[in-house]
Amino acid sequence: MIGFGYAFYLLLGMLKFMLFSFYTNTEVSFKLVLLNLAGMLLLSSWTLLIQWKKRRWIWLGLLVLHSFLLISDLWYYRYFDDLLSVSLMSQMLQMSDVGSGFMALIVPTDFFLFADSVIFALVLIFLRKKTFAVAKRQQRRSAAVTFLTGIVLFAAPLTYAVVKQDQRLDQSISDMRNYYQLGFWGYHGVDVVQGISRALGTDEGLTATQQQRIDAKKQTPSASKTIKPNIILVQLESFQGSVIGQTVNGQELTPHLNELKQESLYFSSFYHQTHEGRTSDAEFITNTSLYPLKSGSVYTRFPDNEFGALPQLLKDSGYDTAAMHAYDKGFWNRDKVYDNLGFNHFFSNKDYPDNKEIGMALNDQQFLTKSIEHMETLQEPFFSFLVALTSHTPYEIPKDERELDLTGYDDPMLKRYYQTVHYVDQGVGLMIDELKAKNMWDDALVIFYGDHDSGLMNEGSELREKAGIDNPVDLFELDRQVPLFIKKPQQQDGKIIKENGGQIDIAPTIVDLLNLESPYMMGNSLLDDEPNVTAFRDGSFRYKDYYYEADLTKKSGNGTCYDVSTTKEVDLDLCKKQADVRKDLRLSDAIIEKNGLEQ
Repeated sequence: MIGFGYAFYLLLGMLKFMLFSFYTNTEVSFKLVLLNLAGMLLLSSWTLLIQWKKRRWIWLGLLVLHSFLLISDLWYYRYFDDLLSVSLMSQMLQMSDVGSGFMALIVPTDFFLFADSVIFALVLIFLRKKTFAVAKRQQRRSAAVTFLTGIVLFAAPLTYAVVKQDQRLDQSISDMRNYYQLGFWGYHGVDVVQGISRALGTDEGLTATQQQRIDAKKQTPSASKTIKPNIILVQLESFQGSVIGQTVNGQELTPHLNELKQESLYFSSFYHQTHEGRTSDAEFITNTSLYPLKSGSVYTRFPDNEFGALPQLLKDSGYDTAAMHAYDKGFWNRDKVYDNLGFNHFFSNKDYPDNKEIGMALNDQQFLTKSIEHMETLQEPFFSFLVALTSHTPYEIPKDERELDLTGYDDPMLKRYYQTVHYVDQGVGLMIDELKAKNMWDDALVIFYGDHDSGLMNEGSELREKAGIDNPVDLFELDRQVPLFIKKPQQQDGKIIKENGGQIDIAPTIVDLLNLESPYMMGNSLLDDEPNVTAFRDGSFRYKDYYYEADLTKKSGNGTCYDVSTTKEVDLDLCKKQADVRKDLRLSDAIIEKNGLEQ
């Protein structure tokens, strides 16, 4: 009976893993099944040394704990396409801004992950009066055999991956690749060990090769004259590219941004490169031209490091620099990070008093126009960085501010999203009109861009269905594309630029326009003649006419190459930048984690 009880415990646990894979739509391979079984054996083998009366309740407790971790990973994965990590501990206290967004992703069937615990508890209640005695010697033998079996089942596929496929953990650029390589428990176990190691270890600094790559890519100005216009850089919350130019029931979602195309450069193939830090990632990438971390946010993990950031460069060049965000100054460590990036001033919620809140904070219509008053207090030339907030998930907007007729749409979240996007677009229009009225528009360099997607692209979502997504390329474009508008000083006519780029290229583009000498930046100017490699945290990238989609279940470099124009799969040799992208991501991680740009 004891053997049956343990087998029943293992079976319920494995079925729960299968349910987790079904909910997350992640791949289930024979290797992953073996790794997950190995993890359960290693974690529970010690219980076989305990008498049945106590052991059965320990098994129940382990099943419940398994379920809590699985359901936490499930909800986190739905929002970030990644698993929890101990590196996120510093971020958890800063997560209240996405709490309502998380709640929107929870569905009642998720709690079936606890069904095994209920079933096991009922069996234990039925057998509560049964007793089973086993000799101590037999207990030790069973525990030893179980533990050794777990080691073999875990070591065999891992050894094959490292020796035959050269999949080294220290070279991984993605937590999800570690999950497929180590299994659920292996991933979390190694993550804990690495977290402890990071906390206790010493900083070894960059390697000589990494330092050489940094030195080789520093920008030098051309012979042309340096210009110093005022710079206004505006980050729009959850603004994905699909809303630009889109009409719903004959209504433009973004009429003012559509009009802005007529007097600015509009980048129609521009992508967000954020990861788990979302909005903070967008801020960090844009101001530092570095990639986000594979786990957590730089803002919470390394707020005191130096990054050779754009605000500091402009400050050293004679600019007065200011960040503007109508929320609590200390949230996501912005007060520390902004100061460290080189901002002289930080206008936060206390600088925007007595105004109407929508969603989390002051509405963007008042935020964008009130920020102009703060700009007028700065010394010229100035650099102002604005982080808007109204269109933040779950897109709460008062009924009296909902102007769009969304007949034919059913998803209440999608309808609120479109209403908030339309509202924020009106705020952009008001801001542009006021800048023009105050003669602050013509001579300025003004940039608007989206920070990340709406989070409404899950399989079966109405947004995805309305967009008619039926292939990986179109899904990538819908998910990753965000708007970028650059209005140069004295620009009169608009132009659409089709070459691809990403947030990592914004700072180098500003440096290029001003003809400044800059420290190391990983991105490239969007206005030069060279094609850009727009890379993402999992190793996927966009380059020229191609999109490379990384397959995290296979050896690095064995993803799929697509022709963007035809959306068809093409020969993998046409996507030859995989190794370069992985090197860049690892270098960026090293710079951030080892404070590699410290002066």
